[in-house]
Amino acid sequence: MLAVVVALFLVSTGNNSFWSATASAAEISWRENFRFAVAIFVMLVAAFTLVIAPFGFRFLFKPVISGLLILAAVNSYFMDTYGVVIDAGMLRNTIETDPSEVDGLLSPVLFWHVLGAGVLPALVVYWLPVRYATFPKQLGRQLLTMTLALGVVGAALYSHYKEFSLVGRENRSLRYLINPTYSIYAAGKLLAAELSAGEVALRPLGRDAYQPPDRSPDGKPRLVVFVLGETVRAHNATFEGYERKTMPLMAQEEIVSFDSVYSCGTATAVSLPCMFSRQNRSSYDEFASDNRENLLDVLKHAGIRVLWRENNSGCKGVCARVKTQNTTQMTVPTYCNTDGCFDEILLYQLDKWLSESQGDTFVVLHQQGNHGPEYYKRYPPEFRKFRPECRSNRPQDCSRQDLINAYDNAILYTDFVLSQVLKVLKSKSDRYASAMIYMSDHGESLGESGIYLHGLPYLIAPHEQTHVPLMVWTSFDFRSERGLERKCMRQMSDDEYSQDNLFDTVLGLFAVQTQVYRPGQDIFAACRAIALTGR
Repeated sequence: MLAVVVALFLVSTGNNSFWSATASAAEISWRENFRFAVAIFVMLVAAFTLVIAPFGFRFLFKPVISGLLILAAVNSYFMDTYGVVIDAGMLRNTIETDPSEVDGLLSPVLFWHVLGAGVLPALVVYWLPVRYATFPKQLGRQLLTMTLALGVVGAALYSHYKEFSLVGRENRSLRYLINPTYSIYAAGKLLAAELSAGEVALRPLGRDAYQPPDRSPDGKPRLVVFVLGETVRAHNATFEGYERKTMPLMAQEEIVSFDSVYSCGTATAVSLPCMFSRQNRSSYDEFASDNRENLLDVLKHAGIRVLWRENNSGCKGVCARVKTQNTTQMTVPTYCNTDGCFDEILLYQLDKWLSESQGDTFVVLHQQGNHGPEYYKRYPPEFRKFRPECRSNRPQDCSRQDLINAYDNAILYTDFVLSQVLKVLKSKSDRYASAMIYMSDHGESLGESGIYLHGLPYLIAPHEQTHVPLMVWTSFDFRSERGLERKCMRQMSDDEYSQDNLFDTVLGLFAVQTQVYRPGQDIFAACRAIALTGR
């Protein structure tokens, strides 16, 4: 009986997101499809009872139930508050998040919600007396309970088989919202993947890479700076099509901006390693990516100096074999405070490092960018142009316009940081032929359809979470040396691309020759071909 009561509680109080999505998908109301809603409710209660029943033994039953109650309370807060889904990708992203980012999600509301919906019910469970039989008899009881629960599940499905079939087939994503069982399944899937990985030897990639001596005798070495943005969606970071000028400084530069670029994932833990891997999004496998060399390794094989500068929660293993500088190790009061460092820290003494380096160089600057939900902490006070701004880690506590104001202010600051990157590159014009690439790892939801933040499964992720900005700046001598005409580059910007194109485009900019290079995915390969043929 306690198992049934707990199942009723979980289905009734911990699954608001599921019921909201199901009511919309099945057009459920008091007048329409209400019997179908009852069938779903009965089926879920029976299914939860079926999950709980195998643990109905002394010293196991109450701890398992208490854990489920607390887990469901935590899950329901984030699912209902931000509209996220607790799947394997979200769990991986959570594990790889640094403490400062976790702190930004904590609030008194979270504390009281978990206390009321999880901790207190768990204490009630511990207080209730439960009579256990001997092990053989108790085992029989549990098997009987599971049999009855399975029968109820079958009866509920049979009673409205047509509706279950149609709604289930057209809305497969509803299963992601069943709390807490789907998050447990996702955790098991993630754990199984980690255990299966074991000690796997790193697979080589592009060991044949080299740069042909194609420069003129007085040619300069190439310098490409890749600014890896964080949580910036394309709609708000553009020169055209948005009512606000969030990137006024970049609009004054000779920038080639791409309008139709899409991310590999909806969270940093997926998008970041994916964009540097040889795999495309359609075939991306985290295990294969983690155990294989990436774009940075191929550049090293070709003799190119690589530097990764980190102002986020880490490079997700991508920079494991290249020189890495973390902002936490170079605290500068001008740029840093108790909440971390503003992105200007990424340029601290970069000029000096570039002056000391020789040869072709690739630098990655991994930004804090627009990491939410505390967007107002991502920029200095002088960039509070759009007001009033949301100054809460609970977006729904602010008006949507205030939330957008804070988000746009953070983009305005990124615009300034990019201008400072160009300032450094221009100051090195006598030493390098330079280029800058800016691309965000994924987008962000700002309350559209009640969804905030990011991390939804790609299958159901809204456009706001997958559409990202891409901008490219090149110096005149870089374009001349690589055979790139600005007119052709702008023509290329009209096509649709994704983070799959980054790997080959960077190799192409450095003229790296290797079997793993695919000209068809190099954005500017066609421009170089035109320059060579004159057509």
